[in-house]
Amino acid sequence: MIEVLQKYRILCIVTLAFVGGASYELSYVESTSDFVAGIAAPNPAADVLLELYPQRLSSKCLEADRALYLKYDLQTAKQNLEEALTNNFKDDPSYFYNYATILMLLGEPAEVVDEAVRQWRRNGIPVQDEYDPRIIYKGVTFPLPLEEGATQLLTKSLDGRRIAMAPEMAVETPAKFARVNHLFATTSANRTSDVAAPSRFTALNLSHDGSHLISANEGGAITIIDLDKQEFLYRLKNATGDVFAAATIPSLNLALTGDRSGNLKLWNLESGQMAAVIQAADRTLSSIAVSTDNSMLATGDWDGNIKVWKISSAEGASNVHLHKTVTAAHQGVITNLVFGPNDQTLASASRDHTATIWKIGTEISKSTTVRHLAPVYGLDISPDGQLLATSSVDQKIKVWTVETGEQRNQFVVHRTLEGKQISIPVYSVLFSVDSKEVITVSDQQELTRFRYQ
Repeated sequence: MIEVLQKYRILCIVTLAFVGGASYELSYVESTSDFVAGIAAPNPAADVLLELYPQRLSSKCLEADRALYLKYDLQTAKQNLEEALTNNFKDDPSYFYNYATILMLLGEPAEVVDEAVRQWRRNGIPVQDEYDPRIIYKGVTFPLPLEEGATQLLTKSLDGRRIAMAPEMAVETPAKFARVNHLFATTSANRTSDVAAPSRFTALNLSHDGSHLISANEGGAITIIDLDKQEFLYRLKNATGDVFAAATIPSLNLALTGDRSGNLKLWNLESGQMAAVIQAADRTLSSIAVSTDNSMLATGDWDGNIKVWKISSAEGASNVHLHKTVTAAHQGVITNLVFGPNDQTLASASRDHTATIWKIGTEISKSTTVRHLAPVYGLDISPDGQLLATSSVDQKIKVWTVETGEQRNQFVVHRTLEGKQISIPVYSVLFSVDSKEVITVSDQQELTRFRYQ
């Protein structure tokens, strides 16, 4: 059965997680060297094939693969597959399954999905009924969650006194949680505190001074907590879809969120009221970073664009104005953004397997690009500004020199399975405040530190 499922390019790992149980999923991960969570990578020769044979129907299928893998672009993938399949493309039957899956994730009418499933059954590879997209993806939103135990949402205060994380939990878990680690606490009882929620976390961030935590959950629920006072300040509702990026700036009484509709929203921390809405992207806004001096804001989206905004404050009102922009900074979703300590550099990570250092001057210029073998999620610049840390689905944490992009160190995170150690994808990484360690989260939700030379 695994050999059959490997032929399906979309979501086969997540499918196993839904219907096969954790042990089945892990055995598959262990035996697959090029494991990519969520969406299988396109054909490695896709770029060459698209250049040589742009008009072939098979190229439309490759374009669909790239749209999904790089940009989470269901609509473009749907259009390309429709063109291929309605013109009698049958070279690879897995695309009939992909098409039915995309329709299900887009929430198309039941009769449309039913017909696509019939076409898959007629032309595709026979598999068991439980792999029917109408069963697997019922009630599921895109992008799909990471595997259980993975942690993409990891954030720290600039002084290092607090680190917060929100691990992925099984769908059936009744209460999800985010955990705040109070690293300067003097007693063990006060070293962690949890924030419970009924649905999975989609965004998490600490203010630079560590005083405030902002989180978001599926459905657009937003929670803001004053950690110093140990008070829930607000539970807000975002009316324009899931929130995938958030930040707070307590000194300006400002909270910021980025959502599925591409809206950048400003919220007043004193009143909890929405102060402004800016259409910051054509599609989902996926990342927000605030400069260390709170004067700038960076946003990234699913189309790979980056924008830098000026933050101004006058007479108690905070305003955000577009300052600079980089269109197509990456070929895929911007997964993470972070400012350097001098606020003259900005780092970005993407599903296109790369991370880039940008110089912020009169324009935004590319300085250094580093590469992994799979999507890059974890990203940080060391407090001394000298090093860049990245982590990836390729199971590697890497430390690079900011100025040259030279790789300095590499680390692998392991889990123990049946007495054997296997490496796992790494979705988050941070530097310690002394710039001498990198920090990530194990699949047991424990902070793991690696010291480098």
